[in-house]
Amino acid sequence: MTRPGPAVRDGRPAPDAAGPATAPATYAQERAWLASRLAHDPPTYCAVDEFPLHAAVTANDLVHALYVLMDRHEPLRTVLRTVDGRLRQEVHPRPEPRIELADLSAYDHAAQAEERRSLRARLARTPFDPHRAPQWRAAVLNLGEGAWSVVFAAHHTVYDTASGFNVHAELTELCAAAEEGREARLPRLPLGYGAYARRERERARTGGADAAAAHWRTRLRGLPPVHTVPLDRPRPPARTFRGAEVRAALPVGVTAALTGASRHHGTRPVMLFLAAWTALLHHHSGAADLAVGLPVAGRDDPATRAMVGTFVNMRVLRADLSGDPDGTELVRRTTAAVRAGEKFDIPFQSLVELLAAPRLPGVPPLYQLAFNHTPADGLGPPVSSCEEDLLLDVAGSGLRLVYDAALFDRSTADLLLADYLRLLAALLDAPGTRLSALLTGPAPRGTPRPAPTAPRARTAPRDAAEERVAAVWRTLLGTDGGTVDVHEDFFTAGGHSLQALRLLARLAPARGSGPTLRTFFADPTVAGLATALKSTPDGRTAWR
Repeated sequence: MTRPGPAVRDGRPAPDAAGPATAPATYAQERAWLASRLAHDPPTYCAVDEFPLHAAVTANDLVHALYVLMDRHEPLRTVLRTVDGRLRQEVHPRPEPRIELADLSAYDHAAQAEERRSLRARLARTPFDPHRAPQWRAAVLNLGEGAWSVVFAAHHTVYDTASGFNVHAELTELCAAAEEGREARLPRLPLGYGAYARRERERARTGGADAAAAHWRTRLRGLPPVHTVPLDRPRPPARTFRGAEVRAALPVGVTAALTGASRHHGTRPVMLFLAAWTALLHHHSGAADLAVGLPVAGRDDPATRAMVGTFVNMRVLRADLSGDPDGTELVRRTTAAVRAGEKFDIPFQSLVELLAAPRLPGVPPLYQLAFNHTPADGLGPPVSSCEEDLLLDVAGSGLRLVYDAALFDRSTADLLLADYLRLLAALLDAPGTRLSALLTGPAPRGTPRPAPTAPRARTAPRDAAEERVAAVWRTLLGTDGGTVDVHEDFFTAGGHSLQALRLLARLAPARGSGPTLRTFFADPTVAGLATALKSTPDGRTAWR
């Protein structure tokens, strides 16, 4: 097979081989990149989609189609790099992706299904080289009699759920064009992803987010810094990011009732799933004021609709369960809160900085409980990393509870998921029932809490390494001239993840290896970073 020649995208020629172009990373890329550096499990940050195709084409036609997609969409030619402590896109002109070919036409249906399952799992679990573009790989499968399948795996820094729909649509059109011997009719791309990133940053600088900032300051004022769902063991001072999951299928009766219940409430099924999740958290925690993280598509700009890339943002839902509402009122409150947030989108990193939320050791900022919903089936392979304490993930007729294994036991996760299914069924069946009666059961376990400790005296830098770290610390956090406590947590002091990246960059000499982001997050103090720097000959930070 030969690599296709230069493509033309919306009247713009494909880039030549002059070298990579650069652009700032988007806010969505920053979140995905940082999270993937802290986690332990490649599948958590790798999306795997399988696209069925039916056309009289060849494997070479499909390989050509994948190259056309890469030429059209900059993220499929992109790798992220840090420059002076800031994350940037490096867009390569014509990288060489890994595309496997497999002829399964002689296999029966069961054998084909097993081969495809095994291939998806392997592609998901194979880490991407963070230094090399492209950050995707694929396999073209011949299933016989004009049936094909393309298995596509991509890192979340360049690809999200909506990207999958666009890739499938373009592959389908490219196959039809090859079969009919005509030019493909692909959607126009009004701007490239790099141009979108620059426009996003410009909006943030010119005050375009003022209305959103005012909304969220009001909406999240006094937000509880950490949830009160009982834990099975005390929270460790540093997050481990090690997770586990339990899965279940929606009962047939629940699936059948969703459409009618949605019409009854004048809303979408996702709001029923979400309302039931907040009700469950209320039942187990006793709290009437809850923060839940919601991933949102981030494609409100029409120019982004046909693009492949990552745009996902995290939004904070503040759930109001006060006054023991019935199911109908709970769904109404949930829907209203979600709709209010849709009008005021703001990058999650900016929201954390804006609110100056208190940072507690080992506690993710703003929310620790999350909810995700996709209409289509497909939860993906099991994961062993987590960003939140608890995440309910609903996909079609399947759901899973991802939990922080440092905080919860498997038995607790099983209980929570079983309780959720019972509560959801009750909410659909009897929406007039008050929250206190929707789910009955034993009182929740008490949350283990560490014994109180006496206030600790502040400790000033004690050697040259700690003073060096403290000097950069003071500059980044705007406390020039003040005394830095070498045992103070960076995030409790007001720092955030991107400032941590800049802290490491400013402490880095020209070459070598040393503390990683994960190392810093394990002990985010002046003393901890100074110790890590002294443990290597030249103190070079190594996050790349």
